[in-house]
Amino acid sequence: MASMRRRVKQILTDIRHRRHIDLYASTLVVLVFSALLIVGADLPDSVRWSVLFAGLGFLLLRAAFANHRDDRFLDRSDYDRNPITDDLRNAKDVWIFAPVGSNFLTEERCDVLRRGPLAREGGSVRIVVLKQFDPGDPISEQLDALLDFPVQTAAESLRDTRARLEAMAKWQVKGTFAYGEIDFNPGFSLVAVNPHVAGGYANVEFHAFRNDAIRSRMHIHLTRDDGAWYVYWLEQFQAIWRSTMTDES
Repeated sequence: MASMRRRVKQILTDIRHRRHIDLYASTLVVLVFSALLIVGADLPDSVRWSVLFAGLGFLLLRAAFANHRDDRFLDRSDYDRNPITDDLRNAKDVWIFAPVGSNFLTEERCDVLRRGPLAREGGSVRIVVLKQFDPGDPISEQLDALLDFPVQTAAESLRDTRARLEAMAKWQVKGTFAYGEIDFNPGFSLVAVNPHVAGGYANVEFHAFRNDAIRSRMHIHLTRDDGAWYVYWLEQFQAIWRSTMTDES
């Protein structure tokens, strides 16, 4: 449903900015004449051929979606326009890597995970954060220096997140919850929702060098249509997850 809403918003935005008008017009023609054929309308062969060729517009439309950029390069205001809580609630599998995680793993979203994938047989939530560090640690200084107007130190935020994760690990739920820690900050965050099924996606957020606030950070919205790059970022999370298993052993 969330993917469909994105498509509809994308179409409306394209039409408003007069992009891909010919493709949308061809698609509309195909739908109209297909409906006529379904109800048994007797159409001339010339019209049928016209509809057939217009049907190629669907392929072009698909290509247009595959190469569309406006809904891929985003910031956290996208979570206001397209609330990720709906996707988390309906998901079966959720992967999250966030160095500190306090801004994404709010109390509300943790409860959504409990009522969503963790309430289902076979549901799974995996979360990775950094190992706890002190305010004077180089990682803490690096993360704090990334923001012009922080509201809390990274060390304090991480401590709050870890307390939340420890509480979640004690929940009695049908799904599987697990979290791990790493001691290296790779400079990005990642949220993957239903990564291996149709309609799944991954948001990869880059910390960059300087931002006024976390909401300003850019992220890329990737789906299976992005092919190798989608697989690449899923494999990045899997590598991070495996490293938490190695650290535990």
